[in-house]
Amino acid sequence: MSASNWEVTYINITGSTIPDLDEYDVIGIGTPTYFFRPPFIVEDFVQGMKGLEGKPSFVFILHGTHPGNCGNWIRRKLKSKGSRDLGYFRSFGADYWMGYIKRGIMFCPNSPTDRELSSAVAFGKKVTVRFSEYKPSVEPFDEPTPLMYGIERMLVDRPVAKLMYSKTFQADIRCDNCGICISKCPVNNISEEKNKKLKWHSDCILCATCELSCPKDAIHSAFDWKIFAPFMHYNISTSKNKNIPYATVKHENGKTQLI
Repeated sequence: MSASNWEVTYINITGSTIPDLDEYDVIGIGTPTYFFRPPFIVEDFVQGMKGLEGKPSFVFILHGTHPGNCGNWIRRKLKSKGSRDLGYFRSFGADYWMGYIKRGIMFCPNSPTDRELSSAVAFGKKVTVRFSEYKPSVEPFDEPTPLMYGIERMLVDRPVAKLMYSKTFQADIRCDNCGICISKCPVNNISEEKNKKLKWHSDCILCATCELSCPKDAIHSAFDWKIFAPFMHYNISTSKNKNIPYATVKHENGKTQLI
């Protein structure tokens, strides 16, 4: 966008209030994909946006395997608020989901690649042109989410995440209260109690960043349960069959290393 002499303001929505949209000519929403949908925090932000009537917008997402309903949901929600669609861009991004990494697989370890970044720049230039067009031609919506992915998305929907999964996170005896998980949590969902034990509250977005970053590998959750193993193996097998790039990895002491 800067190459087209547009001034760009970046807003980190974590812990941020929704800005006054009247100050901006175009709104762009960018997000990673969690469980084939937008993260809960992104959904909340988009749901709370006001003043979009006639306001141009575009959407860009990163996904490790399948984009699912992530981009479609945001585009449709913006449109329902009266926004004018200027386009959609999606790209692979390095997939640090613990469900795959614990099984020795990391999808798209080198993404976004130089080619993908060049495509993103080209998309940004298209957006600046479309801004002046009355009815611009934009990218189509993604195909409907495959049934199995839709089932997985339903199994980790917000009510279930809030009432069950958020309560399954725990630290074992290896925890030394270093505080890394607390500082890394993007929604401030972890606290240290008076007895020095860690507590996960009900705002968890299931990113598993706490588990990924623990230098003692002391954090565990429901995603370690055997019941989830068939889903993880299905996703890995399906993504490999679709020739999605992947690497063999080893995760130890809070670090993921290529083998």
